[in-house]
Amino acid sequence: MDAMVLNVNVQPLYDTSFIPTAGTTGVTFFATPIGQGVSSWNTGSTKNQADTNMTTAATLPAGYNFQILGFRLLPSFNMTIADATLAINGAAFIFSIGSQDFLTVPARTVPAGAGQFIGGAGATTTAGWGMPTIQNGFKIAAQPLTLSQSQNFGARLVWSLAVAVTTTITGGAAGLPITCLLDGVLARRPQ
Repeated sequence: MDAMVLNVNVQPLYDTSFIPTAGTTGVTFFATPIGQGVSSWNTGSTKNQADTNMTTAATLPAGYNFQILGFRLLPSFNMTIADATLAINGAAFIFSIGSQDFLTVPARTVPAGAGQFIGGAGATTTAGWGMPTIQNGFKIAAQPLTLSQSQNFGARLVWSLAVAVTTTITGGAAGLPITCLLDGVLARRPQ
């Protein structure tokens, strides 16, 4: 019997949600695929590849597997320092597979590992969350998690009190867009 051949590449899974200006006690990631919901970047359209690379809600399609090696949280580049302090410092980041939580940590321990970095005296906005190097993330490569096809998973940010931010995107959702990236290796059957 021939062994199954897979296309394997380093490709993060990512999804964008937003912390609303009206306030919330939690936001979820990976629940709304491309073509559904509302884009965080343009409220006149549904989610697209700028928001997510998920094609199914909270699962991988048939024939796909993903090995998670780390996590990153990438807020919008126009996030204010006040919003970073309010929204990120007070949040817990939780990643679940099925109904089981596999990681619960303070959100401030999950850096962006990407993007510009603006700071220094007099700075009022931050364009990066931690040093902008891909190695700067919450890494679990010593004990990776595997997502199998059609297996439910998700991530969320939760707060003990309702949090409201002031950051907004022109044309986007009324709130702070934040992207959750699952760093890892994507394997799929050849097309």
